[in-house]
Amino acid sequence: MATNRTSGGSSAAPRLVDTVAIGTQRVTLSNRGRTFITVGLISLATGMMLGVVDLQRLGVLLLVLPVPAWLAVRQARSGLRVGHAVSPSRVVVGERAQVRLVLGNPHSFGTGPLRITETVPGGRPLRFSVAGVRGRQRRTVAYPLPSLRRGRYTVGPTTVMASDPFGLVTADTRSTDVGELVVRPTTVALANLTLPIAWRDGAATLSHSVGVGGSDDASVREYRHGDDLRKIHWRSTARAGAFMVRQEERPWHGESLVLLDHRALAYPTSPSEPDAAALEWAISAAASIACHLAERGRRVSVVTGDGEVAHDSPSAILDLLADVKPALRADLEPLSAALNGLGRDAAVFAVLAATPKASVSGLLSRPRMPGSSVALLLRPWTWTGNTADLLAEAAWQSSADVLRAAGWRVVPAEAGNEIAELWPSLLSARAAVAR
Repeated sequence: MATNRTSGGSSAAPRLVDTVAIGTQRVTLSNRGRTFITVGLISLATGMMLGVVDLQRLGVLLLVLPVPAWLAVRQARSGLRVGHAVSPSRVVVGERAQVRLVLGNPHSFGTGPLRITETVPGGRPLRFSVAGVRGRQRRTVAYPLPSLRRGRYTVGPTTVMASDPFGLVTADTRSTDVGELVVRPTTVALANLTLPIAWRDGAATLSHSVGVGGSDDASVREYRHGDDLRKIHWRSTARAGAFMVRQEERPWHGESLVLLDHRALAYPTSPSEPDAAALEWAISAAASIACHLAERGRRVSVVTGDGEVAHDSPSAILDLLADVKPALRADLEPLSAALNGLGRDAAVFAVLAATPKASVSGLLSRPRMPGSSVALLLRPWTWTGNTADLLAEAAWQSSADVLRAAGWRVVPAEAGNEIAELWPSLLSARAAVAR
């Protein structure tokens, strides 16, 4: 239910913060106003025919009265300001936000009663009435928004209808101001476990604690543009057949990449669940992993199946994932392209779905160091209740085998699993493909 509050005025017009000028405006006669004019014409004509002066005067009064009403409404509405403030502007799925609609009147005379039609997400337009805004005052109307699904929403524009005290003229106006609400995916707290990182030469797999101190171990890596040529390690270059440079000190905030597969064909829906529950689970899992790593000081990049990228900041990552929608493309080219130029020993977490029509082989164009990449491979059909889909299970197993043969570790995920429970398996050097 909407609540409203009026702020008192002063001798000087206050600044109307959080408000913007009203947009399009249409001033028309109401049904009562049309009736006044019709009766006035009849009275005036009848009075002139019968010679009744009082009837003529009544007709003139009825004809003239809508004119000042028209001018008053038009003038009062010309200066009205409308603004939106959504608080908080970012929420998590399941949380609710509140909207403050601010109506400001900079003139010295009031506007009269107002009827508001507010465009809100998640349902029908919200309609309510408020008392007129007095001269040089503001009126604030607050109302809650319903719980919304993940996504980006706008509140507004607003239609304001005002009339004169006699109800002869109405002014129907539509504001240009809108507020924005971002509903982010849910994230789950993950245990602060060690993250296995495979060194480039493949001789050993070291464990660096996420968010803890660094390592002074010397290593080599492939030459990158801008590297100091004096650091070229010629012995490793000869062995690898490509320029290698010494990395004297490995940064403690190692590089991580989180890939999200959100192809529409990989996430089936059911008649009772038009939104793919498996896709929402995958988005939440990717958000939990990326934010967990970013909050502990690691360099994190999140790449979606549309090629959109967010770096390091949990806020930017969540905003990106709030906008994810099922992708119409059938390949994983944007995710595969993200692996190009990435250090082979950088940690890669891929949240993938496998169905008979959705191959994950596109990720294997660039070889990965064993132990550096892990795939959280979903069985999306389990979210629709079709647990006996033998064809989909065979496709999942085929995808898992292909990934494992390319040096990836695979952790299965299905309906009922929690990402917090799977997190230790994602970091385990012995994570195996379930058969």
